[in-house]
Amino acid sequence: MFLRRLILIALILFCLAAGVWALRRPARLLGAAVPAPAVSVAPAAPPLAVTPTPDDGGAKLDQAITKYTLAAEKSPKAPGNWTDLGNALMQKARETADLSYYGHAETVYRKALALDPKSVPALDGMAWVTSDRHEFEESKVWAGRALAQDPDSNDAYGLIGDADQELGDYDAAYAHYQAMLNLRPDLASYSRGGHLLWLTGDYRKGVWLMVRAIDAGGPYAETTGWCRAQLGLMLYSEGHEAAAEQTLRDALTTTPNNYRVLMALGRVEAGRGDYLDAIESYQKAVAVVPQLEAVAALGDLYALTGRKADAQEQFALAEQIDKIQKANGVRGGWQMSLFRANHNRKSPEALRDAQEEYRTRKNVYAADALAWCLYKNGRYAEAGAMSRAALSQHTPEADFLFHAGMIAVKQNDVPTAQRCLRQAIALNPNFGPIDAPIASATLQQLAGPAGKKI
Repeated sequence: MFLRRLILIALILFCLAAGVWALRRPARLLGAAVPAPAVSVAPAAPPLAVTPTPDDGGAKLDQAITKYTLAAEKSPKAPGNWTDLGNALMQKARETADLSYYGHAETVYRKALALDPKSVPALDGMAWVTSDRHEFEESKVWAGRALAQDPDSNDAYGLIGDADQELGDYDAAYAHYQAMLNLRPDLASYSRGGHLLWLTGDYRKGVWLMVRAIDAGGPYAETTGWCRAQLGLMLYSEGHEAAAEQTLRDALTTTPNNYRVLMALGRVEAGRGDYLDAIESYQKAVAVVPQLEAVAALGDLYALTGRKADAQEQFALAEQIDKIQKANGVRGGWQMSLFRANHNRKSPEALRDAQEEYRTRKNVYAADALAWCLYKNGRYAEAGAMSRAALSQHTPEADFLFHAGMIAVKQNDVPTAQRCLRQAIALNPNFGPIDAPIASATLQQLAGPAGKKI
C-alpha cells in the first residue's frame, strides 16, 4: 500500500534517535483552517433535520447531530449533551462550509457554559468556533480559560497553537503543538505538527508526521481526507507529482466528494498541463463547496483553454464569495487579496486589505500576499522587504520564490531574481500553469543581453 511504503521510507530517512515525538525547528536550509454569524446576532436553534453531508461518512455525522439534539432536548440541564451537539455541528461546518453551523455551535456551547461556566469541553468549543472565524486572539482567550480548568486539555493546546501559527508566532506554535502531542499522539496532534514542520522548512519530517496522522485515523472520514489532501499538497510542493496524485486518488476511494481532496488533485493536474482533468476536478469541488481557491483556479483554467466568458463568471463568483464571507463575519482574507493581485482586480483595495491582514496576522502567507499586492501597485522596495518576510521560514512554496524573483526583477536585482526563480523551478518545475511558464521565460530574458535591465 502506498502510504505503508511512505512510512517505511520515512522511517529510514528520519533520525528517530533524536526523539520520535519531538517537534523541533528545522535546520535553516537557505540562510538568512468559515466563520459564522456574529455573536450579537440572535442565535437560531440547532436544526433537528440537517442537510446530508456530501461525502462518505456524512450519514454517520448527520445521525450524530440528530442523536445529540434529541439528548439535549430530553436532558437540557446536562452540559455534556450540549457540548456533544456543538462538536458535531462544528464537524458539520468543516464538511460543508455552511456558515450557519458555526452560529448553531456557538449557541449550544453557550448553553453548556450557562449550566457550567467551567466546562472544559464547552470552553474548548468556543475556542474552536472563534478560531474558525479567524478571531485568533479571542480563540486563545477561550482556550486559555480551558487550560486554567484543565492543564491537560490537549484540544486547548492545539487551538492555541493554531492561533499562534496564524499570528506568525511559530516558536509558540511549536511549544503548544508539542504539549498537545505529549498528551495525546493522534490524528489531530500529528497533523498539526506535520504541517508546522513543513511550513518551517522540514519537508521530510513534516511528511512523516502527516502520514502518521493518516495512519492514526479519525472518527470521521473527512478528518482523514483533510490529512490526505495536505499530504498530497506537501508532496506536490517538492515536485513529487506521481506520489501526490497517488495519495489523492487513494483518498478519493474513501471520500469521493471531499472538496479539499478534489481541489488538491485539480492543482496537481493543472500543474502538469492536464487542463481538462483539472477542470473536472475543480468543477466537482466547486459543486460540493464553492471555495475561493477552487473557483479562482477553475477560472484560470477556463481562461487558459479559451473559455473567456466562463472564466469571468468564476472570477465574479470569487468576488461574491468574498462579500458573503464578510457579511457573515469573516475576519481577514489574504487569499482574496492574492486573487485580486493575480488578476489585476481592484489593486488598491487588495493592497489595503492585505496591509490590514498583515498588521495582526504576521504569518508567511499574509506576508507573501502583501508583497505581491505591493508589487502590483508599483511599490517594489516595500514588496522586496515583505517578500523576504515571506521567505523567512523557508516554506517549500514555489509561489513565494516566484514572487520574490519577479519583485527583484523590478528592482533591477538580477542575481536575486535569477536565484529565486531558479529555486522556484527547482523546487517544483510545474508549480502553476500560469506562473511557472512566466518564471522560465523571465529566466531566459535575464540570461540574455537585455538581462541587465528589464
